[in-house]
Amino acid sequence: MAKYCGMIGFSSSSETKPGVWEDVVTERKYRGDIVRDYRRSYKTDEVVRDYNISNTFSIVADSYMYENFQFLKYLKYLGIAWKIESVDVQYPRLIISVGGVWNGPTASTT
Repeated sequence: MAKYCGMIGFSSSSETKPGVWEDVVTERKYRGDIVRDYRRSYKTDEVVRDYNISNTFSIVADSYMYENFQFLKYLKYLGIAWKIESVDVQYPRLIISVGGVWNGPTASTT
């Protein structure tokens, strides 16, 4: 089983000024195992192909992750932020499944 060590992004709304709410993205570093490693590209008529992965990661969770797993947005793997599709809580780990490329805000862009 391959090992994983990388950044996972959390996003939550925060009131920056009275009546003004913005998404605040934070990243934290986690370790775990890559349970399933599957990639595929879609053949399209476009110049740039769409890539998708269906990977599953078993992450050793800390108390912060358990308290905020509903705010998980993306997981960085192979230099790309992948959107988190599902999270399965199996103490002391979280089983995270990812899908397509995350196009939302990241901690480095906010």
